Parts: sequence; structure tokens; C-alpha cells
Amino acid sequence: MADRIYLDHASTTPPDPRVVDAMLTYLRERWYNPSSIYVEAQQARAAINDARAVVASAIGALPEEIIFTSGGSESDSLAIRGVLEASKARGRHFITCAVEHHAVLDTAEQLGRDGAAEVTIVGVGMDGRVDPAVVAAAVRDDTVLVSIMHANNEVGAINDIAEIAKRVHARNAHAMVHTDAVQSASHMGVNVHALGVDLLTLTGHKFYGPRGAGVLYARSGTPLAPQIIGGGQEKDRRAGTENTAALVGLAEAIRIAAAQREADIIHERTLQQRLIEELPKRIPLAGITGPRNLDHRLPGSASFVIAFVEGESILLALDLAGVAASSGSACTTGSVEPSHVLVAMGVPPALARGSLRFTFGRQNTEADVDRLLEVLPPIVQRMRALSPMPVTEPPADYLPWLAS
Repeated sequence: MADRIYLDHASTTPPDPRVVDAMLTYLRERWYNPSSIYVEAQQARAAINDARAVVASAIGALPEEIIFTSGGSESDSLAIRGVLEASKARGRHFITCAVEHHAVLDTAEQLGRDGAAEVTIVGVGMDGRVDPAVVAAAVRDDTVLVSIMHANNEVGAINDIAEIAKRVHARNAHAMVHTDAVQSASHMGVNVHALGVDLLTLTGHKFYGPRGAGVLYARSGTPLAPQIIGGGQEKDRRAGTENTAALVGLAEAIRIAAAQREADIIHERTLQQRLIEELPKRIPLAGITGPRNLDHRLPGSASFVIAFVEGESILLALDLAGVAASSGSACTTGSVEPSHVLVAMGVPPALARGSLRFTFGRQNTEADVDRLLEVLPPIVQRMRALSPMPVTEPPADYLPWLAS
């Protein structure tokens, strides 16, 4: 396994050894329930308080505005359901966008189906970004919450959340703005005041921390109904005995991320740029998805579509060649469904099935990029030769996505 190459950091990151070391004390020695009154338990409580202060400082918040959760999906759900439930006397209109993570979109769908919300889903441009003017135009007097992701997990598109929040608040001062910053926290850093948001989601395992530890920032005064009750933890906003070790690890991970962010960005940009420049040259009928302007794209994120082949088949072949990557497609009931993100951007569904995503991290090297560029073209050539889809001149609707 030592020779394998991991290019799926947008999915999860390997825990930093310093994070693991910080956690071990709270797994082996200070494992006590932080809600108890004896001295050992209070040591665990103190560690959680310290972790809360570290996270708050990292994003420009107050410690009391930090709610610890089990991860990004729970934080998204708490933000959406919590605000809508607490604000139902004022309205039930909720705005989000078509390329959100399913933690947001599936929650919106269920709330709409149950009659708990009236949902407006705004579209995106060909680069996957949301136009702030389009979001603002959707805001109404009864709009309670707007949730737009800071950066997209599939194509790396960065949204102008500060401008979106400014416009939303200008049209309706009572509307809350939430952003899922799960992908951006590591690669860009986030400051809740600079972004102008009322709620923000983070999760530790996207920036070399542990799984099972997440954050919801909720600005002081934000109406929020708890969704897990029964223990009184997190000031009655999220019940459940805290995972002290994971929260300590989360805080250590965000501290490390802030300390070496500039170095990480330079490193990941270098690998990203080389792959984005070279892959379309080496594979005919392949194109980049997401922003071409790297200022609008997450460092380390490179995504593509390849015509006349399915991305899942390529991924299996890459896995056998020692490369772990991902696709925007979801394999369900034996059929490959195209990525909802790419379809929302306007990519033809058949072409979207040939999607690939490569996301770099600290451990990757230029040799990893060279290896990928060595093994991927012959895999595509072989898959096309075996595919029932004939390789022909691409249809006209493919052409905007295959342009260099």
C-alpha cells in the first residue's frame, strides 16, 4: 500500500500525526464524562472549553457561538432545521442552490415535502458559481434562511459569500445566511465577520482532523431550535455526551491548518495547475469542469469530464493502478447517475457520467501528478475501446465542456 497515491482529499484527509498525539491522552487517560463533577471529569470539560476557544479564534467568533456536533451533515441539518423551526412564526421560505452537498439539498427536499418549508433553489453558471444577484432576487419578506456553500466539493467553485450575505441582508434584515464551509476551511480559511454570515458549518476530517467532530457557528442572537435533545450539552443546543478526544483533535487540526495555510496553498496550487494544464493535452475529448480562473477555485481541486467513457470504470482501473480518486457520479441500483452538480452547471448527462475529481493534499508530490498522467491516458484509451458507446465526433452540446 506504500506505493499507492491518494488524490481524494475533498472526501477526507488523513489525520495529522500531531492531531492523533493530542487525542491519545483523552482516549487513554482523560476519557471521563465531561458532565460529571469530579476532578478527572472537569479536566475533560476544561479540554473541551479550550478546544471551543481555539476554534472560535480561528474563525473570528466568540466561544459561546461555537456548537460542537458530529460533523458537517449534522451541522448543516441543525442550521437549516433549527432556524426554520425557531422562526416559523415569521415565515418558512428557504433559499439554497442546486449544487449544494446532499446534506443541504436532501434536508431541503424533505422539509418541502413535509410542508415545513417553501424552498427556492437557485441555479449556477457554467463554472459552478452562484450569482449573488440571483440569490438576492429570490429573497422575499417571508424568507427565513439562505444557505449557499462557500466552495463546492466536486468542482472547487468558490462563491462570493460576503457579497451574497450583504445583498440578502439588504433585502431582508431578518433573513439568516448560512454557509457550508466544509471544503474551504482548510484551503482558504474562513472568518465569519468577513463573510457576514449568521451560521457556518465546519468538519474536522476535511482539514486533517478526526471524523466525528464538527462545528456549527451560530451568531449570538440567531434563533435556533435544538434537533437533538435530552442532555443539556452545548447550552441546550445539541445534546449528547461530548467526544472529548475528537474535539481536542479538531481544535489541534484547525490550529495547524491556520499555521501552515500559506505553505499548503502554494503546494496544492502547484500540483493543481500542472494537472489542469496537462490532462486535457494528453487525453482527447477531455475537458475541465469548474472555474478556469484559479482565483475562483479551491487550491488542490481539479475536475474533468471525459467523453465516451464512464468515470466509475476509470476509477476502478485507477484503483488497480494504485491511484485513489473519485467521481461526481453516484452508483445506485446498478446504474451510474450523473453528478447533480455537473447537470446543474449544464453538462449533458451522458458527458457528466465521465466525470473525474482529483483533490490534492499535503502528502502529494509532483511525482504523484506525473504518475497519474502516465497511467490515466492508456486507461481511457482501453475503456473507450471496450465501451458500447462509439467514439465519434462529439455532439454539439459537448463542445463547450471539451474546449481547452
